[in-house]
Amino acid sequence: MALLVLAYASGVVDRIVIGLLVEPIKNDLQLSDAEMGIIQGFAFAVFYSLFTLPVGLLIDRWRRVPVLWIGIAVWSAATVAAGFARSFWSLFAARVVVGAGEATTTPGSSSVIADYFPPQLRPRAFGVFMMGGSVGIGIAYLFGAVAIRLAGGLREDFPALLGSFADWQIVFMVVGAPGLLLAVLMALTIREPQRRGATETSPKVSLLPLWRELRVNRIALLAIMFGAIMNVMIVNAQLSWFPTLFVRVHEWDSARIGTALALVGVPVGLLSAITAGWILSWMAKRGRTDGPILVMMVQCAAWAIFGTYKCFAPTPELALAGHVVTSMFATWAVTSALTALNQVTPNQLRGQVVAVYTLFLGLVGVGVGALAVGLLSDLVFTGPKGIAPSLATVCAVGGVAGIAVLWFGRRSYQASVVRAQAWEEDT
Repeated sequence: MALLVLAYASGVVDRIVIGLLVEPIKNDLQLSDAEMGIIQGFAFAVFYSLFTLPVGLLIDRWRRVPVLWIGIAVWSAATVAAGFARSFWSLFAARVVVGAGEATTTPGSSSVIADYFPPQLRPRAFGVFMMGGSVGIGIAYLFGAVAIRLAGGLREDFPALLGSFADWQIVFMVVGAPGLLLAVLMALTIREPQRRGATETSPKVSLLPLWRELRVNRIALLAIMFGAIMNVMIVNAQLSWFPTLFVRVHEWDSARIGTALALVGVPVGLLSAITAGWILSWMAKRGRTDGPILVMMVQCAAWAIFGTYKCFAPTPELALAGHVVTSMFATWAVTSALTALNQVTPNQLRGQVVAVYTLFLGLVGVGVGALAVGLLSDLVFTGPKGIAPSLATVCAVGGVAGIAVLWFGRRSYQASVVRAQAWEEDT
């Protein structure tokens, strides 16, 4: 579990550290906000999404641990490669490969965790796993801030190697390298768990069982996935553009922003990960079969209210206060979604169902959020401070839409839970 948390954290670091580097990358490569939105969101999301279904099939039919450590090695190497980018397209290509590698994390880790822990302990286990997101965000901001401060010194100390690179390029190299060591450590130490309650897998590859499962539970799965997607869309928009908001609206430098967001976000984010699993377990013990749906709705409400507020906060201190509140709920939706999907899906289809979830999570949640803010900033709320209403719009619209769809699918999800419990008792 510790290594899975570190792997998740490593992926988050490599994914979001670019949010601290928007302004220098824009200036060096002469890019618009929309192009930066594409690089931060869509470029990552393309292969992150396209690889999820084949990865899910592989996870359901083969050993999951090799899939995980190979994925880490791929995205870490691609992050280092981003440090060599000299144009929009070379940076775009590096981000595409980062996404392809990270497509292994959620399906592989969730399948392994579901077999390491019995059903009554899974919500807390997924909550612990989601600590990787909070840890990763903190490391990305803190490590990114340190790397920004060190980049100039490293270039002076190693002029033959780094003399021709900009600070932001050196930052990518520094943050990507540790993931390669983590991949080796995972390959040497993690044990492949025995699959719980799985029927024998046919050697024939077929998507028909997956299609049947999606059709039977369509409304419940739609609610789970859409609720998580709206939350992740807002989270990724925030990760991509909230540091830039501090630069343009509050006139802070990148290193100061990274340090502040890390000091505020890490402890509160860890609390979020721990409380998400605890609350889900607490609700389940009291017979609430709709616990994951309700928890996701709470996070949507937090984004709609406090996410919007922190974008318009008149001072950086008040913006950070709003950030504390939204960080309290930052992992609730994804913890709830993984718990819910594994709760209503048979073992032999979990990797594929989570892969479908990851597919839409990538295309919409990761791909659309950052791009939407960039487009709004370029076309609607123009000017340097237009980033604030652009980001606030995504928070408000995404939060309200998530609440509406989750409420619509709540009863269907409860029926799916009852159906899955009866199936488990029969098998």
